[in-house]
Amino acid sequence: MDRKNTLSIAALMVTAFAVGIDFTGAMLLVPAIELAFDTDITSTQWVLNIYALFFAMTMVTGGRLGDMYGHRPVLMVGLVIFLLASVLCLVAPDLTALIGARALQGIGSGLIWPCTLAFGATRIAKPEEQGLVMGLILSGVTIGNVIGPLISGVAISFGDWRYFFAANVVLAIVSMITIRILMPKEQTHKTDEHLDLVGVAVLAIAVLLLLYSLDVGADLGWSSPPILVMIGVSFALVLLFPTIERHVKEPLIIPQMLRNREFMITLSLNALQVPAIFIALLYFPQYMQKTLAWTPMASAIGLVPMTALLCAGSIISGRLYNDFGPKRLLLSGYTLSVIGAATVVVLPAAFGYFQILPGMILIGIGSTLSLGPAGTAAMSAVKPERAGLVGGLSFMVHLVYGALAVAFATALMYSASLTRLGHDLAVDKIDMTQADQRVINGGVLATEQAKTVVSHFDTAQIAQIKDALGTAFSSGMDMAFVFACLSALVGLLMSALLDEKKLQSSNT
Repeated sequence: MDRKNTLSIAALMVTAFAVGIDFTGAMLLVPAIELAFDTDITSTQWVLNIYALFFAMTMVTGGRLGDMYGHRPVLMVGLVIFLLASVLCLVAPDLTALIGARALQGIGSGLIWPCTLAFGATRIAKPEEQGLVMGLILSGVTIGNVIGPLISGVAISFGDWRYFFAANVVLAIVSMITIRILMPKEQTHKTDEHLDLVGVAVLAIAVLLLLYSLDVGADLGWSSPPILVMIGVSFALVLLFPTIERHVKEPLIIPQMLRNREFMITLSLNALQVPAIFIALLYFPQYMQKTLAWTPMASAIGLVPMTALLCAGSIISGRLYNDFGPKRLLLSGYTLSVIGAATVVVLPAAFGYFQILPGMILIGIGSTLSLGPAGTAAMSAVKPERAGLVGGLSFMVHLVYGALAVAFATALMYSASLTRLGHDLAVDKIDMTQADQRVINGGVLATEQAKTVVSHFDTAQIAQIKDALGTAFSSGMDMAFVFACLSALVGLLMSALLDEKKLQSSNT
């Protein structure tokens, strides 16, 4: 790799790092945001899900814009949007404003990420170096994944979770300077690309309706008319999507790609691993804070075994890609993730931190052996000029499924923990209404609403309620990981179906 390309990849790694810290860092902020805005996890999950949704829905458009107008200028536009959104997150007066700012951040990231991947894939002349380059870019993200929770822990330790978004502002500025100095302008672009805004809008509305129904279903009742209508409309839009795509000039997924079996398998393998990672990054820090009573900084450090493995593994998997091929890596990665998610479910809560440590390690290794190779394999199945499109499409599937997985897992977790909470309170002979149990379920007793609920109880009863909350959270987390385990198991079966010879010969 020559010096010019090396500097370009370094610039992309800096930008990937900025995107990486934002995602995992925000997950650690959830308990602090719950406390700041006096709300619960079913509401604060939107700080994560709205970002993932808008990130995902913008990525295919961002990839095509990069192919049309150059990846460098689209990257700069994305960074400007990301910078503005980070400032809005920093000053958000309430949860609604914060969610809106996070949606804007998702749009910025959706322009940044596919162009980062596509530039890395197309700048390297030697095909045998592509796995290494993609691994390096992904290592920028995963290093950010490691540092993000630590930045969150430091921000909360200094007394305000908002300081985390100040770090976003600084990194966005650094990324803009780095890209401008180190990343050269491209000389040629595709001029025959068209944006499928209708297709993106249909999918976005379908996913948003499904996410919202999963959010409020536990409160309104899963069989209530509003929930059934939202779910019905969501599925109707998904079924309508292929018909709409047949009438647009250039569809979101090109028909040849749909007929490419290996591409569709690798595309699905970009998604099926995600629940194990997202659920772990969301619930492990909360478990450490809400059940083990660790500080935010201690929980950030406690998460390091997983995030460090994600970081180191992305570089290693890039080097292993050409030596072992994607199928072996994918089979190994998904196997480890299935086992890792299962250990969280079967190990007893009495183990404390050691209930989740084996899962952290196995999911961390498994994810690095599957996500990078899946993305590289998907890109290798298409023509080089489609790199931006496939980069966006792969991560769109990755994030949409991840957002849906978090929403579904949270609905499972909330229902399971509420059931366990009610049972344990009854055993302890503590009389609390269902409405009050919903207020404290899945959280801590530090919010104003929770303090009001427990104000009638004596000190001994409050201690029992705290113990019941910790046990209920652990029980709910187990149910979330049952879903993660099943998703990874499907991924393992899909990996076994991959034909490497056809993958290498396909070029649609």
